[in-house]
Amino acid sequence: MKVAKFGGSSVANAAQFKKVKQIITSDSSRKAIVVSAAGKSADQPVKVTDLLIRINRLRRAGENYLATFDQLKKRILSIRDGLKLNLDIESDLMAIFNRIDSCSYDYLVSRGEFLSGKLMAAYLGFQFIDPAQFLLFENGRVDLEKSREQLMPLLKANQGIVVPGFYGADEFGMIHLMPRGGSDISGALLANILDANLYENWTDVSGIKMADPNIVNHSKKIDRISYDELHELSLMGAKVFQEDAILPVKQKGIPVAVLNTNRPQEGGTLVVNSSSTEKHEVVGIAGKRDFVVISVKKPGLNQHQDSVAKISAILRKFDLNVDFAPFGPDVIDLLVSEKDKHCDLKKLVKVLKEQLSFQEVNVQDNIALVAAVSSHLRMQPALACRLAAALDSKDIPVHLVIQKDQDIKVLFGVSNSEYAETIKNIYSNILSLMPSKRALA
Repeated sequence: MKVAKFGGSSVANAAQFKKVKQIITSDSSRKAIVVSAAGKSADQPVKVTDLLIRINRLRRAGENYLATFDQLKKRILSIRDGLKLNLDIESDLMAIFNRIDSCSYDYLVSRGEFLSGKLMAAYLGFQFIDPAQFLLFENGRVDLEKSREQLMPLLKANQGIVVPGFYGADEFGMIHLMPRGGSDISGALLANILDANLYENWTDVSGIKMADPNIVNHSKKIDRISYDELHELSLMGAKVFQEDAILPVKQKGIPVAVLNTNRPQEGGTLVVNSSSTEKHEVVGIAGKRDFVVISVKKPGLNQHQDSVAKISAILRKFDLNVDFAPFGPDVIDLLVSEKDKHCDLKKLVKVLKEQLSFQEVNVQDNIALVAAVSSHLRMQPALACRLAAALDSKDIPVHLVIQKDQDIKVLFGVSNSEYAETIKNIYSNILSLMPSKRALA
């Protein structure tokens, strides 16, 4: 059995619903369908989820949200009518409207997926199952065993199911949202619960690219990638697959196919236990801008655990969220995202110098991190050296290089202004050594 998740662009309007139905009916093993809220399209510049967030903002401000709700209602009815469905979706819309003033944020924002699920189930003739009936969160995490126990009695024999993504229910029965992009997670959880043979993630791109196509024109598609490699790329900013969606499928070794709803014939990327890259290859490149690097220097620093503990205590007092903290013999580099920086850095530097007698505390801002990811980096340290040399040959200043012994990525810290050029350079260096394109396994 296959679990197939369709993202917001795949259910943006009636025409997209029809493409989804063609995909599902072309393979009888696609029995469990997860849907996002309707996304953007050529004639609809605003996502349904964003309309719901706007309604929430208006109600909190005590302002009139009727016009925005009418916009939401017209969007949903246009899909229903475009599919010629005999479905009383007005009752669901009215029920949502009547609860706006008293409902939780999670309930309100989850209604986009709920409405997409109702429409898709009616269109396919599948059973609609609300995830609030079975997908159970405890302390913010899904309890897979309890969720499985709750789902199984709901299933009807020989009938496909449609499940809205993005939410479940907490231990008190209240709607609980996942992070944005959470429908990826919902699909992965359902695949785990149902012991699927394959989890298909249908979106608007034909697989995962080696580098951001907005930076690298005609970036090559990754035919095959490991769970760990995809996780690292997702953490570093690759947008095709939500990073928290990887663990549920990895736990059971369920392959994931990332595919294009608009061009299903093009194939995509297969995610499995191990990639098919050669030893000299990097599977993908991703990155993030806008970091601050705080470098703390003192001879033999890594041998003084008391100093390290004191640094941690000071960071907690300043409420500083550190993304990376690579160690050297005499230095710790604290990498902090600008969006997570909630403190006075000048004051922090002063406290570090005064309380710990550090010889040097330097701050660099406007730093971008670019990650080259490959499972072979553990055994091929020369690969990281080659990439660093390639950047040097193009006069791209590298402020720091981070690679741990067992890591499958190497991070290069460059200035924000060199971010795109760094990705292009690493990509072209990798491409020059790659063999001809392998077919999707």
